[in-house]
Amino acid sequence: MLNSPFTIDEATYSSVSELCENLVRQSRAACALLVGQDGMLLHACGSVEDLDVDSLAALAAGVFASSREIARMIGEPTFDVATQQGRRNHLQLIRVADCAILVAVFDDRTTAGMVRLYGLRVARRLARLLAEGDAAGSEESAGRRWTDAWEDEVDAATTLEGDDREPIEFASRTQTRAEQLRAALHMRTASLVLALLAAGVAVVGALLRH
Repeated sequence: MLNSPFTIDEATYSSVSELCENLVRQSRAACALLVGQDGMLLHACGSVEDLDVDSLAALAAGVFASSREIARMIGEPTFDVATQQGRRNHLQLIRVADCAILVAVFDDRTTAGMVRLYGLRVARRLARLLAEGDAAGSEESAGRRWTDAWEDEVDAATTLEGDDREPIEFASRTQTRAEQLRAALHMRTASLVLALLAAGVAVVGALLRH
């Protein structure tokens, strides 16, 4: 298990950055943060200009720590994913093994299922990256055993078969259909505006002729 806080070298940070950016792009989340369990912000990407990312990182770590205690109270070792749903903006916290938290902020342009799917996949790769970086100063075999166990957990969580695949496929189809409807609505609105403008021009022309 990794200790926190831990260090990330330049090569590892570049890979972490790429993975987080992939999560934002693939899941259509607004932004993603990688946070140490001590609340330290390790990386942020996406639309973070209007966010106090340091405070968000610290609070997210606190929320995840609280959810872990709740999990233990009901007989679970921890929760892999915790979701906070608002009216317009939502938050998903995803455990990266026992060393970090992946925070995704998203809105109704995507779904919690899509963010969870891509987030768990990214979390698995982040866990290996961070474990390998930490293992450079300790026993590499210990780091390998730790990441292999975590990958088994995430493989089980992200294997979509039978009924488990249907909610994700339905969410994807629903999202695509919603985008098509929005595009059609925009086109109809534009057509209506153009028709009204043409009618207005015709009326003005008729008045000027008289």
